[in-house]
Amino acid sequence: MTLDELLLEWSYRSEKGYPRVGSPSDVSILKKILVELKLSEEDISSIIDELEDEPGGDDLTSPGTDGMEDSDIEDKKEKQVRSTPEPEPEPEPEPEPETNTLTEYDELIKSVFNGNIPKSKNTYKFSKLTFDEQVKPDDLEVWKKLWTVKPKKKTGDQTETLGVGKGELSLYWLYNHSQSPTAGKLAEGRGDDAPDLWFNGSGTDGVEVKAYGKPNGVIDLGRFGKFRDNLKMLNTIFGVAGLAATFEGEVEDQKQKNALTWAGGNLKDAFEQVHTLSQVDLEQIAGIWPIFKDIKSNIDYIETQLGGFQSSEEGAKKMAFKFIGDKLSRKPGWGGHLADMSISGFIRFWHIDKNKFESYDDILGKATIGASQGAMKLHFNKIFGK
Repeated sequence: MTLDELLLEWSYRSEKGYPRVGSPSDVSILKKILVELKLSEEDISSIIDELEDEPGGDDLTSPGTDGMEDSDIEDKKEKQVRSTPEPEPEPEPEPEPETNTLTEYDELIKSVFNGNIPKSKNTYKFSKLTFDEQVKPDDLEVWKKLWTVKPKKKTGDQTETLGVGKGELSLYWLYNHSQSPTAGKLAEGRGDDAPDLWFNGSGTDGVEVKAYGKPNGVIDLGRFGKFRDNLKMLNTIFGVAGLAATFEGEVEDQKQKNALTWAGGNLKDAFEQVHTLSQVDLEQIAGIWPIFKDIKSNIDYIETQLGGFQSSEEGAKKMAFKFIGDKLSRKPGWGGHLADMSISGFIRFWHIDKNKFESYDDILGKATIGASQGAMKLHFNKIFGK
């Protein structure tokens, strides 16, 4: 049994639909599963002891475990958010920083160029549309030099500086220190649910920065474990599908399809079993097999969260839209942009148009949406392309 399969089985049997290390009943369920796998008592005790000694969160879907993007940068961001105490409420809000005040990014640029900030004489567009831009030849040297620059870690009792991804500082410089309309207006985001950059002052025109250099392909949006309601629903959907496959003798076909790894077509197929089961009087069956009481509760939860569904396809589509929409609404936020770019200077800005997203009919189509080892993926060109 793989780790994914173990987690799925533990989630399926758990009371809330997802395992909690702090729950004695969930820990007891894990022990039973490990016994069924014929592990030695010594190995089982060692595994349980390690879980109970784990500091922090009370379940496997807490932020900081599989709740952030699959990168060291996002791990640092989550670490910062968790370790920083909540600020005391102020009687009055702090004034906005003055225009052209040096930011940490500006100081970083100065440290690279001997105390100076190079200025570009070029203009770069920024609009409420999906569009492409190319860094001009006379700006490429600076662009490339800033590509991997990051803040230095702080020492002593100071909090570690939030991470900066590849190309983020380059993009900041290009639009903040040129002849562009956004010059002097960019602000750093770098919060748990904030986009990487704000293009027109803090809180306005968020831009999430990626440096895959593949603007025509599928973009990895990071891990989704922190979206607990979505994880719970996906566990139920694929758990029910796995149960149905067991009854039908098709267990082998289900091995690579679970809450953490699936494609749009898999979600639609799995939802057919959920929809079929939702039409059955599960309360009556629960009188014989009590586990069906929990299954009914979880299916009822899905129907409530999705606002009901009349067919398996409708339910699967609603699940897909919620799965991705919950992420996009936070980073970069509706109306913002996701920018994918390369060190050669090509940039594609996808405008995250909520209406275009919600009206896209082929959300379950091939390579449009999916998950891989707990990370969500979306084909941006299909939905937000020109």
